[in-house]
Amino acid sequence: MAADAGYPGKDDALPALGALAGRTVHVVKDLSLSEQLYLYERTRRLKVRKTSCQLGGSSSIQALVEPLCEVPDADEDEKVENPDSTVYLLFMEGSTRTRESLRNAAVFHGVKVNEFQAESSSFQKNETITDTMKMLAVYSTERSVFVIRSPLEGVCSALQGVMEKHAARFGIPTPAFLNAGDGQHAHPLGEMVDIYSLLEKSNWNRSEVHLALVGDLAHGRTAHSKVEGLKVFHKVKVDLVAPDIFSYPVEFKNRMVAEGFEVREFKSVEEYLRQPAGYLADKWYFYKPQFAKCGDLGQAKVEELRSQVSFRSEWHNRLPKSACFFQTLPRDKEFPLIPLSLDDTAINGWDTVAANAYFLDVILLGMLFGKIGKGLPTGGSSARERLATAEAVILPRSDVIDLESADLPSFMKSADLTKKDHTRDPKRAGAGGPVPITDGLIIDHIGLSRDAKNVWQRLRMVRSVLGWSKYIGSEGVYVSTKKAAGLSKGIMTLPSYNLESLKVMELKILASVAPGCTINFVAGSKVVAKYRLEVPERIYNLPNISCRNGLCVSNPKNKQRDVYPYFERVPFYQSSVLSGGKEAEFLFTCKYCSWPHFYESIFEDASL
Repeated sequence: MAADAGYPGKDDALPALGALAGRTVHVVKDLSLSEQLYLYERTRRLKVRKTSCQLGGSSSIQALVEPLCEVPDADEDEKVENPDSTVYLLFMEGSTRTRESLRNAAVFHGVKVNEFQAESSSFQKNETITDTMKMLAVYSTERSVFVIRSPLEGVCSALQGVMEKHAARFGIPTPAFLNAGDGQHAHPLGEMVDIYSLLEKSNWNRSEVHLALVGDLAHGRTAHSKVEGLKVFHKVKVDLVAPDIFSYPVEFKNRMVAEGFEVREFKSVEEYLRQPAGYLADKWYFYKPQFAKCGDLGQAKVEELRSQVSFRSEWHNRLPKSACFFQTLPRDKEFPLIPLSLDDTAINGWDTVAANAYFLDVILLGMLFGKIGKGLPTGGSSARERLATAEAVILPRSDVIDLESADLPSFMKSADLTKKDHTRDPKRAGAGGPVPITDGLIIDHIGLSRDAKNVWQRLRMVRSVLGWSKYIGSEGVYVSTKKAAGLSKGIMTLPSYNLESLKVMELKILASVAPGCTINFVAGSKVVAKYRLEVPERIYNLPNISCRNGLCVSNPKNKQRDVYPYFERVPFYQSSVLSGGKEAEFLFTCKYCSWPHFYESIFEDASL
């Protein structure tokens, strides 16, 4: 297999720092495919070198395996060896394997290693996570890497924009943030170890992989990350083996299909094993059931579910000869999903995964410190991501809208006023329309719907969210007679409204709660300007908005006052967290935790 292209020639000078220096790795896709392959190839070389030395052999075995990619800085030692740099291990949830692997990897690099104990830390003194990071970052004069495991989701993503500005203020390198598991959202570090181990078991052949995911696929963080991690393989087959209560969330399953993965579903291991020879995966990954997250289950139901996702010794001979099992650790010593009798057989791949974690952690830390990763293609997307996140910490805008400017916000589209007479005719009121105004604002086409009740609700939302209840004016629901004939629409008038005081922020809020509405600027009984407001691509720094995910770092109940809600518009997709089967043209996903929202649910007063 040819190495991936895009690297500089051997004679080109390499930069002083690697491409990932100061990078935040919140999800797998924060590393490009080239960067992932580099990570896996350097990890492979490190493991071969270290294990060969321990066994008294040589590392010449590398020559027998075609590299996953070219390594431009292959002669660069991965060891950081800088006592002024620091690795902070911040584990706000229990962990043994991940934390110890990272601690030993940090010790290898010859940097300071600090284990931050959340139970006795400033978190217990009501300090925000951001304030804690700001304090810790300035205790080192060189780069720091923060490895964070948190019950809150989106912590690393939230920190990257804030800390870049803070580091510049104090003249220190931008710190890197590495997600070691955040709530139920993602665990990119664990996923990368999984993918490295799958590549190793595939003899470094990326052409195809056939993987069975078994057990609690609803709550497994690395199960959710597989849709991104498995993209290193050219052809992917995934068999999902789980009863309904543990089923793979529809959004991840659909993304796999969209990526070209071949996906099959089964309710139990026993059902899966009824497949003909040649149809079973040679690599299986078991996810321990998290019954505590499934509501009130009786003991009989628990035993039934456990049986459906457990493997039995007598089934061993039904497996492909090259079969290998992986599983989440620690395993349940009383109710193991894989029989203990298989521990000392070739089917045991889980112990190898645990060993691989150390080698991958060494390389990834070296990349985040910038010691290695030199000569890798620069990823433009990461720069855009950092810019987008940085926007979320800017203070709310109060710019007054400039109607004479050609550079209007992207969500505002100017209407052509030359096509017809826009004089406000008083006779329109006789047919049930609003009384025309001489001067002020008219907002038309609010909340188009077949149900007038929905339109009234949207009118109340507009007044409430924008704080326009203080203005005198009229509002009503009318039958649309033009393009949306047969639908009801809302119209709101604000007579004598000072047009010069209208702010960009107000228009952005209006565009968000009443997309598709038109706003008419009236002076002397004539429409002097008219705009159609489209849904913004991003919504942030607005009042009365919040992520509905209670575990999100930006959710108000978590009191991280310096993390501001931020949403990005995406095409509609099915999601396990959106109930009712409702469809829309688009959704808004939280920048930090990826939780999807219908646009009206972003606003705290959406239920009015």
